[in-house]
Amino acid sequence: MVIVVAALLLGALSPKEIDVTWVKIVPKLTDPNIGETYNSPHYVYVDRKIVVEEDPRLPADRHQLLLYLTGTGGHWEDAKAFCDLAADLGYHVINLMYPDNIPATVCAHDKDPQAFEDFRMAIIQGGQSKHTTIARADSIENRLIKLLMYLKHRRPREDWGQFLNDDGTIKWEAIAVSGQSQGGGHAALIAIKHRVARVICTGAPKDYSKRLDAPAAWYSDDSATPKACFFTFNHRQDIKGCTPEQLQRNMVALKLGAFGAAVDAATEAFPYQHTRILTSSYPTVTVDGEESDGAKTAHTSVIASKNAARWKRVWTYMLTENVP
Repeated sequence: MVIVVAALLLGALSPKEIDVTWVKIVPKLTDPNIGETYNSPHYVYVDRKIVVEEDPRLPADRHQLLLYLTGTGGHWEDAKAFCDLAADLGYHVINLMYPDNIPATVCAHDKDPQAFEDFRMAIIQGGQSKHTTIARADSIENRLIKLLMYLKHRRPREDWGQFLNDDGTIKWEAIAVSGQSQGGGHAALIAIKHRVARVICTGAPKDYSKRLDAPAAWYSDDSATPKACFFTFNHRQDIKGCTPEQLQRNMVALKLGAFGAAVDAATEAFPYQHTRILTSSYPTVTVDGEESDGAKTAHTSVIASKNAARWKRVWTYMLTENVP
């Protein structure tokens, strides 16, 4: 496995040997109760040479699902290269469409310290919070369950059913949760609530209460997933959601500093001192408010497909570093 991963990093395997299949599936096809509002396609990635043919030249099937959640109003192509790479490394991959139109920053001025968690749990499980109401059918959990059931029956040789328990619930321990911005926050909270395989947050976690001048309360909750399984990657000029200084306070609240100081991925060699806090200063931008082009570029730069050649090693580290 180590040799094959190194070959992938160095480009020693030819494009013919790396062949990711990707398909798009409209959510409502998997469950008629899913609404029309958030019905853009899910995207599914799999390397059939790995998971079906078990080609010995390629990484072994990890028997893990990488669940990727976009940021607010995100587009599937933003992280296509990251999802492709995960499939190359032996993951089954789902980029899940979910209700992502309201940013979590609507909670930033709420006096209730539980506001961020309530907002996110309404989207993850379905339910009502002060800032959003999501039907169970439209929740992340239901959409994932129904998509896995659909794939289990439509693409049986790829064994998507392995990510569901016998009772039809999600087998979280076999799932690596990941996401950009709002999606990264959902990924981290899912990992606090459930034991998952690993957590990858890019442009996240950003839940910081400006009203209380403190990280979101849920960061300090007991975690079902060991913190050694968490990985974060953020641009040093990213001010979307919170400032870099506030983001650092979030990292302290999550206790990720226990695994080493922040490491600049552009200057440090793989495996980045085995840190869980990765940073970048690329590209250098001009930031003039949260909605400036520079701020938007910084926020998405660490996951953008156009930067795949630069960040392939970083993404590979977060996807393959040994975890408990």
